[in-house]
Amino acid sequence: METIIQMLRDTVDGAVCSRSRVMDGLLDLRLEADGRPDMLDLLDTALAEMPGANTVPTDWWRERLDILELVAINPVEPVA
Repeated sequence: METIIQMLRDTVDGAVCSRSRVMDGLLDLRLEADGRPDMLDLLDTALAEMPGANTVPTDWWRERLDILELVAINPVEPVA
């Protein structure tokens, strides 16, 4: 997942990005996150809260990628 996140981060440029590109990135990560409920929850939230009709602010996208990377590297363990 970290590799995909880095590849997505490398494509972020300018003040806004294509909403469809951001959605594709989130869906690619969702496929990769199978079996990781912590990542799936974050990705579903990001998909539901994605701003814009045609474009997404790059600041919003970068923040989501930062959060996703932190959780990918440090999985949230369920409390027993």
